[in-house]
Amino acid sequence: MIRIIGVGSPFGADRLGWAAIDHLQTRAVDGCELIKLDRPGPGLLHYLDGAQQVVIIDAVAQGLPAGESMLISPQALADPAEQTSCHGFGVAEALALAQSLGSLPAHVDLIGIGAGQDLAELPALNVSQLESLLRQLNIRFKHH
Repeated sequence: MIRIIGVGSPFGADRLGWAAIDHLQTRAVDGCELIKLDRPGPGLLHYLDGAQQVVIIDAVAQGLPAGESMLISPQALADPAEQTSCHGFGVAEALALAQSLGSLPAHVDLIGIGAGQDLAELPALNVSQLESLLRQLNIRFKHH
């Protein structure tokens, strides 16, 4: 099973992960479970269980123009100097915990979406760029 998880909260630019899931629900993604989580912290581990592939989409506070997406390497997430999440116990910490417990799925991919300068505002999501990154991860879309 493939799970695509949008991590976020109901506030400002932190809604980007949820906005990505909202968009994907309109696109009929083949064979994927789409999930929105509100700052799950260690609760993210529950959603990794039983999946062959997990794609986590989250807003990042730096390094990207507002609404633009990019793949983030697990190595960059593991580097404390590269921490870009808008959360305290965020995705990086949850994945490190899953790895130490031996419960990390075989394929975990991370997509960061630029939050922009004003974190109180939800920037426009570049949906074509997001879909292109997902296709690179072998996520299939049904044709319209």
